[in-house]
Amino acid sequence: MSSPEPASIHSQDVPSGNEIKMLLQPETRPISQEQLVNEVKGIYAGLVMVEKKCVEICQQQSQTTNKLTNEQWQALIALHRTLLHEHHDFFLASQHPTASPALRRLPTKYAMPARMWRHGIHSFLELLRHRLPYSLEHMLSFVYLAYQMMGLLMESVHAYHETWIECLGDLARYRMAIEEADMRDRENWSGVARMWYNKAADRSPTTGRIQHHLAVLARPNVVRQLFFYSKALVSGIPFVNARDSIMLLFSPFLDHYETTSQKYSRLESSLVTAAGIVFTRGSVYDYCRHINEFITELDAYISRSGSNWKVQGPEVASSLIALLLDFGSDENFLWRAFCNNSDTIRQLQTERSSDPSTETAQVEDPTIKHGIQQRYWNSGPINAATQAAPATGGRQANFASSDEVTSYILPVWSTAISIVAGKVGDRNILPFMHFMLGFLWSLSYVPGALVYLENYVPWAQLVKALNSISRSGVADATVESSNFPQQKSGVGRQLPEDFPMRGLKWSAGYVYPPDYFEGEVVDEDDRTLELPSHAAPRAERCLWLGVRLASLRRYITYDFDTKQFACTAFALTLTNVAPMNTLQVQPPAGTGSTGQDAALPDAVP
Repeated sequence: MSSPEPASIHSQDVPSGNEIKMLLQPETRPISQEQLVNEVKGIYAGLVMVEKKCVEICQQQSQTTNKLTNEQWQALIALHRTLLHEHHDFFLASQHPTASPALRRLPTKYAMPARMWRHGIHSFLELLRHRLPYSLEHMLSFVYLAYQMMGLLMESVHAYHETWIECLGDLARYRMAIEEADMRDRENWSGVARMWYNKAADRSPTTGRIQHHLAVLARPNVVRQLFFYSKALVSGIPFVNARDSIMLLFSPFLDHYETTSQKYSRLESSLVTAAGIVFTRGSVYDYCRHINEFITELDAYISRSGSNWKVQGPEVASSLIALLLDFGSDENFLWRAFCNNSDTIRQLQTERSSDPSTETAQVEDPTIKHGIQQRYWNSGPINAATQAAPATGGRQANFASSDEVTSYILPVWSTAISIVAGKVGDRNILPFMHFMLGFLWSLSYVPGALVYLENYVPWAQLVKALNSISRSGVADATVESSNFPQQKSGVGRQLPEDFPMRGLKWSAGYVYPPDYFEGEVVDEDDRTLELPSHAAPRAERCLWLGVRLASLRRYITYDFDTKQFACTAFALTLTNVAPMNTLQVQPPAGTGSTGQDAALPDAVP
């Protein structure tokens, strides 16, 4: 076969040299600052008028139950669409490349992102939601409209990128909530909302509000809900409103335990119920009854769960730590200690900076917290005057104080660590142990915090667990270095449990280096994947934390030749005064009890 002939080219198709001309760029005139300011003022004036109308109509409609016609709904959608477009124009004009810094600050000064969400989207969505199912079609239409607008803002107005991401998550959650016909569609939108919230958490890991949103999406997994709600309350920036929302989880267990508990395993039901009793300052007797069931079930539950415990273990560990912190109560000793230490670090940071207003003053200086830690552990005898008091048995009343809550949680926390650490050779327990070892190491940075509960830490069990960890693929030099292990594990340098641990009050700035979650961050879809390549880095991390705790020279030691851990003589004496007692309370009169005490197994089996 011959090649096709090239298309014929006629001479008249090619312009002569005299005819070739360059096209000039269209003439543009730069906009002056005065023109830009006037433009922004004009947009804002129109925006305020539309906003006022939206507020008035939503308030009127929220006070009546009259059914609206399709035309009326469409008119309301058009009005709110206009408000969203006005906001869009305002953001574009105020963030123009030639805008002055004062002009660029206007959206923040007048809280425009929050006003757009509140008056342009949220109020109208709530109005539509309360008129369901008649308003379903219009609500779907408006959700898609708002979702599209948020996507546009995310692409064009980068200054408020974090806000747009969270708003996209909220809109996806609304879309999920109104889907009742197609459960697959509902789950898809739940995944979309979770994706946006995880992106928001990546940018603002210490913001408890985002953890609260993830808690709502965790239904019906009650342990995961407890994890996210409690994390919202003990994050670096706690979300106080979660104290109301968490009751949506606790109330069914507290009010209708017999019915609700049948939907879940005994371990899950007992843990959530005990947490609810503590949170609401309920009966000590009821708490002991349920927490005893949790401890009794724990060993067998881990064995049945298999590799699933790698995911649920950190959630249980985090929830127990949140209980120790009494859900971020200002009366709690450990919570106050972390807050005070953060204040001290910020104060020292400001004093070191010649100009506190500069960016360098906002960048964390790790030498400050290390200096506080070293001075505490190396400046002479440790003052152990402030330590957690043991739980007092025989109480028939309700929890009366945060200190009392701590005294009843500590034996449970200690026993849970002992049970998990005792499962020698089970790799599924390592994420839980990683979580708890990270917590203990973070306590060492806060003067008095680790000493406060040192009597309750099962040091002998921790040493046994550390010595039993497989060192296959583990680099001794990494374990024994003072630098945080940064070995790449599978799809990235983060382990699956690093993300649940990130952003908590006790982990922020203590467990991880400042740049650990920057750069090579594991993709959101891969974070829960358990890969064989995680084994060595996870073992390395646990062993590294063990060596770090040994560097305190108070509780455990590490032999650099034999690579073995051991308890110090001081730690062995602590086992004699550790809370070996059982948490026993006599049942309240008239409960119809068999007369047996609710007992918690020994802290160290």
